[in-house]
Amino acid sequence: MFGFLKQYYPVFIEGTAQTILISIIGILIGILLGLVFVLMRQSKLKVLEYLARIYIAIVRGTPAMIQVMLIYYTLSKVISVPQIQFLGSGLDRVIPGSIALGINSGAYTAEIFRSGIISISRGQTEAGLSLGLSEKTTMFSIVLPQAVRNILPALGNEFISLVKESSVLFYIGVQEVTAQALGVGGTLYNFVPPLIVAAIIYFVLTFILSQLMQLAEKKMGKKYLQNN
Repeated sequence: MFGFLKQYYPVFIEGTAQTILISIIGILIGILLGLVFVLMRQSKLKVLEYLARIYIAIVRGTPAMIQVMLIYYTLSKVISVPQIQFLGSGLDRVIPGSIALGINSGAYTAEIFRSGIISISRGQTEAGLSLGLSEKTTMFSIVLPQAVRNILPALGNEFISLVKESSVLFYIGVQEVTAQALGVGGTLYNFVPPLIVAAIIYFVLTFILSQLMQLAEKKMGKKYLQNN
């Protein structure tokens, strides 16, 4: 059933590497945007708060596939990215696709950060301010570190979802795992075995990521207990 892997395993390795790369870029962009927009939502300036709310509402209320295609076709007209081939895909497709994933993840990450901040007692902020710390220092040195510890499981789930959602990039020609599996299936006139291999690859990637997040949770938990 899987005899085709002898010939096509390099294709799946290339697709896996592409999936890992765009997922890492998407996660980094998502964390950065999540922090920016959660701070905007916490801002006393109503304009910033409303902009953050609008961004989160639009991204969470529209399909990721449409977001990817809109961002790809928009950026391709505005920014000229060299059509350099990397792991079987042109950077003119990989870069917009990774950005789209990050923008999508940023909305969910912002809400996750917000839930973590809300879970921290207001007394923590008041204590920091009473010690003479600025609001910015209090947020980044006292509130956010505790919030991150509380939201690690939710962040892990978001990262796992992003890895799986990276499959929508095959719509814009990024040769990640799903695209490679469909390509091999078309060559073999049998899509089932290649798609099973793709499913196994996604499972392995998400399993490893979940184990890493659990390890991070344990380490942060031990550090918290030592500090208390």
